[in-house]
Amino acid sequence: MILHLALRFLHVLAAALWMGAALWWPGVLRRALAGDPAHASGPLALAGQCTRVDLVAGLATIGTGLLYASPLGGVAPRAGIYLGLALAVTRVGLLFGLALPALRQVSAALAGGDAATARSASRRLPAYAGSAHLIWLLALAVMVFL
Repeated sequence: MILHLALRFLHVLAAALWMGAALWWPGVLRRALAGDPAHASGPLALAGQCTRVDLVAGLATIGTGLLYASPLGGVAPRAGIYLGLALAVTRVGLLFGLALPALRQVSAALAGGDAATARSASRRLPAYAGSAHLIWLLALAVMVFL
């Protein structure tokens, strides 16, 4: 019983960190680039830290979810859990497919002094944040209601 509660707590904690990791940094970075790009190094560093938290919290959410839905966690696997897992893996894929490449482009453009390219690359970041949160919400809904 204690292991079941601990796994559930860790799963919810990891999911909350995961959601928060992508909540605000894309907008902060875009606003910094809209102004003087010389002041974007702090928000760019923050974005890098947040994407690391995003990845670690995402993997922790998936890992604790798998343990929770195993005989160790005492929760019987059901369709909602499998669908939630697929959505969570998709969410991690968004990080690798959209956010990290955009951040690399922003960083490279700023290093080369090309503010226009940095601004253009940063336009994909709010799409990442919105899509990530929609997927997170869908995963939560299917795991709770299915």
